[in-house]
Amino acid sequence: MIDAIFFDLGMVLVTFDWEIAVPRFAAHNGGDTERVKTFLAHPLHDAFERNEISAAEFFQHGCTLMGFQGTPSEFQMYWNEIFTAIPASIEILRGLANEFPLYTLSNTNLWHATYLEEKFDWMNLFTQRFYSFTLGVRKPDTRIYELALARANVPPQRALLIDDRIENINGARAVGMNALHAPTPKELQEQVSDIFPHLYELQSITEARR
Repeated sequence: MIDAIFFDLGMVLVTFDWEIAVPRFAAHNGGDTERVKTFLAHPLHDAFERNEISAAEFFQHGCTLMGFQGTPSEFQMYWNEIFTAIPASIEILRGLANEFPLYTLSNTNLWHATYLEEKFDWMNLFTQRFYSFTLGVRKPDTRIYELALARANVPPQRALLIDDRIENINGARAVGMNALHAPTPKELQEQVSDIFPHLYELQSITEARR
């Protein structure tokens, strides 16, 4: 029996595209897109997502690695404006919110989390939001699942994680959680309809009455 559902964010509820950011950063470093791409692939991001470095330190490292000459606000804007909501997945999220307490469990940083919360009203559907930068550890480290479960007061066998990365799924299963691997919106819909068929039956009835 499932009592609570934990959602990943990136590539489950929102897509992200770093190619949007590359030319915007490069416009402030003399057009060197390769330096931008090197920074965007740097392991420094993981440290930022574990809150091991501050936002100010991340900005300074980014400026050094990219040769970025813009302002802090420009840097943060280019860093953030890469996300697009996945409408079909948000519809599933709203349906599940009528039945279960929902939680985020996401590897992310302060800037991205703040941006997503301000941009998308459906972020308010979550009872609590668990981010790697607040917990100090990233998926698939088993500690992040244990911390989130403890703070949500949900036993692992009654919790379901939905994530697009198999290593994160395996990490959740290692602590006893149920887990749904959904690398695409289509697979998310198919698997959720298999696990919770009544939600789709109710949706069909509602749509037929419109």
